[in-house]
Amino acid sequence: MPVRRMVRVVEASERLVVEFPWAERNRAAFKDAFGVDATKVEWTVKQGGVTPIASGTLGAAVRVEVDLSQVPGGVLELRLHAQRRELWRQWIFSQGKLARTPEAIDVLANRWAPILLFSSREEYFPLTLESLVDAPEVKGSRDTIKVKTVFGDERIPLAELSEFLRYNGHADYLLDQSAFDSQKVFDRVHGDFQHSCVYYSWIEEGGYGFLNFHTFYAFDPKTGIAKLLRVGPHVFDRESLTFVFPPGSDTPAALVLSAHLEGQTILYFNSLRLWTHGRVKMPLPDPRVADVRGHVVVPVAEGSHALYPAPGHYHISVLTELAGHVLGSFAKLLEVEGDHADALLTHQVLLPPNVQSSRFASYELRPLRLDLLRSEPLPPQPLYDPSTTVLSFSGFWVDVPGLQNERFPPFSSRETAPLAWFEKAYEWDWGQLPEAVVAHNRDIAARISAEVATDD
Repeated sequence: MPVRRMVRVVEASERLVVEFPWAERNRAAFKDAFGVDATKVEWTVKQGGVTPIASGTLGAAVRVEVDLSQVPGGVLELRLHAQRRELWRQWIFSQGKLARTPEAIDVLANRWAPILLFSSREEYFPLTLESLVDAPEVKGSRDTIKVKTVFGDERIPLAELSEFLRYNGHADYLLDQSAFDSQKVFDRVHGDFQHSCVYYSWIEEGGYGFLNFHTFYAFDPKTGIAKLLRVGPHVFDRESLTFVFPPGSDTPAALVLSAHLEGQTILYFNSLRLWTHGRVKMPLPDPRVADVRGHVVVPVAEGSHALYPAPGHYHISVLTELAGHVLGSFAKLLEVEGDHADALLTHQVLLPPNVQSSRFASYELRPLRLDLLRSEPLPPQPLYDPSTTVLSFSGFWVDVPGLQNERFPPFSSRETAPLAWFEKAYEWDWGQLPEAVVAHNRDIAARISAEVATDD
């Protein structure tokens, strides 16, 4: 059976326009399933699921239209109900006119795009969204994903995953990891460090600008005991970092890095730092933050792809992970076990597009363009990636065994409540760390810079 096109988000910027193709074309089947004629279904739209914006009935057109010109951007909750029974609940991200143009945001993104520093043993690299859900391994698979839908438990063929995500964005849907990928399809989608991709988005709240950089991975294998016990490995992974811009400024005042779930205790080298906020913020500018040509160097944890302020070992429950690269002298100083070669391998450093090197690859930088997010792609145009349509899915992409499930952008708290998300981040204090940590940061940056400088 082909994937049902339940909800088509046509527009969600100055206007909200939503259509319901399956209900409109299958009136009898809809009535059999839900006990009501589609034209009589009632709908409500609330900002953040709390503040009422508009309501009505689907009517003969089986369609929702709402003027959003006076509504602040952010998450809208669309609910369908009949006879006091909820039929559907979906989050829709709305982004109207911003203080900056897409072209100006692109300039900022290229200026502040980070350098990503991986472990020498890293096997997975950031993908484009089309590679994530439309890779040949996925399209050619006969495997299915189990999803508990409004019709009951259903199995969605992986070959039709992209279609399902675009038209079935129910906020409570979960891509059930326990019942799919028996063929290890996503384990095999490693990405290619020479053709990797980083996305960016821009959100405004309270006069502040939040420049997010997003990376997407097909699989999070974890490392060590966590990998062996299968505590935490999961299909689909997303990581983000955010530069925070004061009103009217082109220079960020802070950087926020996300690692793991809120409430999980994270330790840096067992005892140097400890926090439970899931993310850290660092004031900028700060000479102790490693950078090359003004681009911050961000260590990426092996396996989990969590982002941290400094290279080294981090401990979370049964998981111990190496973020970035640890030089031999630093490892010896902190009594880190194992061999640690000083030389950076070619796959360990991903540079932004405007930083070139004959040794390290530069990633492609693409905009998410949340103002254009919808179910069906627009015609080709500058600063637009049609594969972002899969992000219309507001349910849970990440099924973390035994832990809290996670959504993809733009439905994480980073995008839905950016100011509160920033203010509650753990404040990283370089002054409470040994000088060796800062010196190690400088040494790593210098080694990357030397490779970049040879191309001048």
